[in-house]
This record gives sequence, structure tokens and C-alpha cells, in this order.
Amino acid sequence: MPEGGAHSRVEARRLWEVRSVDNDAARLLAADLGICNTTARVLVGRGMSTPASAERYLAPGLDELHSPFEFAHMGAAVDRLQAAIASGDRIAIHGDYDVDGISGSVLLATVLRHLGGDVEVILPHRLTDGYGFNPSGVDRAQRAGARLLVAVDCGITATDACEHAAQLGIDVIIVDHHLPQGELPRAVAILNPRLEDSGYPEPDLAAVAVAFKLARAMLERADTKASGLSMLKLVALGTIADLVPLRGENRTLAVHGLAGLADTVNPGLQALMRVAGVDPRRVTAGDVAFRLAPRINAAGRVGHPDDAAEMFMTDDAAVARRLAGRLEQLNADRRELEQQVSTEAIEASGKEGGLIVVVAGEGWHRGVIGIVASRLVERTGRPSMVIAIEGSEAHGSARSVPGFDVTAALESAAPLLESYGGHKQAAGFRLAADRIDDLRDALGEHAAGFDPKDLEAVLTCDDELHADDVTMVLALELERLEPFGIGNPRPRFLCQDLRLAGPAQVLKSQHLKLRVHSGDSVISALAWRRGELAEKLAGATAIDVVATLKVNRFAGRLEPQLEIQDLRA
Repeated sequence: MPEGGAHSRVEARRLWEVRSVDNDAARLLAADLGICNTTARVLVGRGMSTPASAERYLAPGLDELHSPFEFAHMGAAVDRLQAAIASGDRIAIHGDYDVDGISGSVLLATVLRHLGGDVEVILPHRLTDGYGFNPSGVDRAQRAGARLLVAVDCGITATDACEHAAQLGIDVIIVDHHLPQGELPRAVAILNPRLEDSGYPEPDLAAVAVAFKLARAMLERADTKASGLSMLKLVALGTIADLVPLRGENRTLAVHGLAGLADTVNPGLQALMRVAGVDPRRVTAGDVAFRLAPRINAAGRVGHPDDAAEMFMTDDAAVARRLAGRLEQLNADRRELEQQVSTEAIEASGKEGGLIVVVAGEGWHRGVIGIVASRLVERTGRPSMVIAIEGSEAHGSARSVPGFDVTAALESAAPLLESYGGHKQAAGFRLAADRIDDLRDALGEHAAGFDPKDLEAVLTCDDELHADDVTMVLALELERLEPFGIGNPRPRFLCQDLRLAGPAQVLKSQHLKLRVHSGDSVISALAWRRGELAEKLAGATAIDVVATLKVNRFAGRLEPQLEIQDLRA
């Protein structure tokens, strides 16, 4: 402790701002809906200023879903699939190895088999097959006897693979949501809401949602009473895990998909929720993002995605339990690898002075570098690229901050790269190991025109919340705004001058736990991965925080709890 008993000052990591809200509109909304003024202010601040818009937001209906045939190429895709089913031709579904690709492939395979299709699911191995839809995937489809290949969550940049398929007499349908690069690949139909001429009004669908649209279109044209709505559980998994904006149609899909998990009969989903410790009676987007998705992704990161796909498709509960146990072990392996790479990458990042953090290491497992890149962004507030060196080759993963398009940055260095692709906030790439320094220079030149202040991460708060207003009533009411994620973050609040009710504690050697006064009560506050602050807060009596308000459910008890996102003292 410093001399005189004064505690060390803790600086905020980010800039803080509170969103401006129309007070009169919030007051009227609170009265009309019978909700807390704080909840009404959150809704108004996010654009729901009338009772009708707020009610649609709080309880979105399935009647709000758009017709799948708004996709310009949907008719052509359905015609080709129907022809394949009628003639008994084998259909290969080539997915990606993440949650979005796996869930989309499983969903489409399930519906096509229901309609009589002969379907083979092909999922690539991250280390041996690489990222995306490659000519090797086409060769696998040919060996399986396929005459038609549906690429799910991949394919929009796979011009070589599609040409190879055409030469082998295999038709291709692309079901994707990634950004195109130049000339579109040769295909019977391309279903991608990001294409300017896609015809679809929602550009931000995950690939699993596009697969759902294709499945629904097939069912509409078939002689069946099946609606495909039971597949919304898989749509929710992929949509939330792939970090697409949870607004508009995505919000509707996620709300109904999460609700459906409560009574799922799928043995794989049941087994997965059991090993992940998720209560099926109330599955949240957080449960998907932090419990279910990491276990599914672990198969693609450090194992094989076939394990996850088989778990979802089996009717045998014993097989489902065995595969869920396998995913649990893979996830434990993934955490260990992630910790190892993260420690080395954080150390290396300290030497990076440019706007973009670029770190590389020998022996870093390719399956965890995306997670580590996210950790670096969280820690540094800068776009970050983590590169795994494997002999003469290098594979990288990039994550960004709002205001910086990381895919555009990679495009500026395209001559140095063997391949790249992704979104504005996340991307993957491959290059020769001896070009990493050149890449760092090229990215530095690209970033030279950006003012670092424009890219500073800002924590925007929905409202200011006084300690006495932190109640269970409010915490429960805010849950009605779920599911939370990109495009609909959990409401953040600026809480100033919170009075501490005891010394800080460290949980599991890395998390900070505090107790603060709220009216006549004392509530807990947690800051994940900020355990290092405990010593600095010794002697502190009050703090300012940006935090979310959650309901802590433990041993049958419900308590309000603050989750601190940033702190100053």
C-alpha cells in the first residue's frame, strides 16, 4: 500500500459516455407499458419510443419473418434440389467447422433427408483441410458420389473450387453470408444476403439462418405438413455464436429458437446442455455464447467437427452423451491451449507500437488464435492479429474494434497473402512465414491514415444508475430485453460513487469480486479477468464503474448482481 494509506489510482481502460434519451418519451413509455423508468429509457435510447415498437421488440412474432423466396436465386436452388431428390442423386453438404457452419449443415441435411434426399455431410478439418470451401472438398464430394454440392457458411469466394466442381460435373449451390471478393463463383444459385442483388431485405443473417430459409422454401414446395420451425433451435445456436446483430429478423429467430430449447427432444442438444451445465428451462444468449458454442467450436478448433454434427444428428441418446462428453474434453483441451498462447501473445503485444497489433509465434495452435486475438483487442483496444507459424506457412486470425474494417486492412495487403476472408470485425488469412514482417509493414501503411482517437473503444451507457436503484425488480425486467449480443448488447449503466462494503477479493486467481452498498442491502459486483485490481483497490472506499445488471441464480436464490466492464477509483 502506498505511504499514508492512500490506495493506488485505477484508471478506466475506455472512454465512457451516456446515451442521450428523450425523457418525455421514456416517461410515457414507462406509463403505457407499466415498466420501470430505467427500462423505458433503455428502450427509447435504442429506438423503441412507441408502445407498439417496444411490444414488437419485447415479443417478436414469427409472422414477422420474411418469405424465403425474397432471395432472388431461391427458386433456382429449390428446383435443383428437388430434381436431385427426384432422381435419387446424392447431395453433398459442405459446411464450415464453426458453430454457424455445423448447425447450418445439420439443419439442411435433416430437412433434405426428411424430404427423401440422399445427403452426405462434409465438414473440413481445420489443420488438414484449411479454411473454407476448397477443391479438396469437391474431391471428397466426388468420392462420395455427389452430383450436387451445397456449400454452407462458405463458398462466396471459392471460385477455384466451383470451377473444379464444374469440371467434374458437380453443380454447386452457395448458402453463405460472408462478403464477396471480386468475381462471384460459378454456381446454380447463390443465397447470400450480403450481395447487392440478393433480393433479401435483411443483410445480416448468419449462414444457418440462410440455410433455414432454403429449408423452409423446400418444405413450402413439398407435400408435407412440416414447417421447419423445430429447426429454430439450431438457428439460434449459429446466429448467436456467429456474432451477427441480434436485431430485426435475427432477434426473432433467436428469441423463438432459445424458447424451443426448453422442450427439445433432440438427444444431442439435451446431452450438450447437460454437460455444459445449462438449464434447458431458461437458455439465454449468454449460455449459448459462453457455454454451448465453445464446446461445439472446440470440435472444429482442436478436434474434428464431425463429432459435433454427429451429436446433433444421432437418435441414440447413449451416442449423444458420449459425443457431448467428447466435446467437453475437447473444450478443456482448448482452454489449456488458449491460456498458453494467450500468455505468450500478450507478452509479445507489449512490443507492438503501431495501431494494429500483429503478433506471431511458433507452435501456437491454429485453433485458438481467434480467441486470443479477441483477448488482445479486449486488452489493448486496438485491432489485433495473431499468427501461428507452422514451418514455412503461417495462419492468422484477426479481430477488430468498431470503426476499423479488418478485412479491408487485409485486402490492402492482398499481394502478400495466399488467402483471406471474413467480416469487418473478424477475419482469417494465410501467408508464407517469411512475409510476416512485410505484412506488419503493409498494415502499418494502411493504418497510417487513421487517427487512433477515432478508434478508441467507447463504452456507451444506456443510462446512469444510482446504487439505490440496483434492485431485483429492475434486474428481472431488463431480462425481457434478451437475447443480448451484437446489435443488442446487455444494457450498460454508469454507476458513480459506489460505496464498497468490504475489501476486494480475487476469485480463481483472476476475477475481481466486490461488495457494494445498495440502499439497505449489500450486493455483489464482479469484474472478469481483473483480479490484478484487488491490490490497487486496497483502502478504497468508493468506485465508479460501467456495469451491467444481471440476475444471479444460485442454489434456488435470485440476487441482483453487477458485472463490471470498466472501473476507476
